[in-house]
Amino acid sequence: MGEAKIGTEMESMAIILHAGNAKSDSYEALQAVKQGDFQTFEEKYQSAKSEIKLAHKAHAEMLRKLSAEERMDEIDLLLVHAEGHLTSTAIAVDMIGEFGELYKWKETM
Repeated sequence: MGEAKIGTEMESMAIILHAGNAKSDSYEALQAVKQGDFQTFEEKYQSAKSEIKLAHKAHAEMLRKLSAEERMDEIDLLLVHAEGHLTSTAIAVDMIGEFGELYKWKETM
């Protein structure tokens, strides 16, 4: 039982880590595009998308592992926090991508 808990905690932290990286990169992308630095925007936005994919992958792998081992009752507060962080960050990354497109479009006017 102790080993399973450590596995869940580590995987939850992986979700938080990658979602946090995605959030940081996406907000750096937003700042860049607001300043007209479209190259940095694209680099940071692509990095954010890569990080959020890693967070989603870690989340899916953990849920598959818990389900396969019939351990779904081991979902704890840290996992709930990780899932909240993942969800809010995924929304932020998507919205910042859209804002970036608007800023780029505005420059063509």
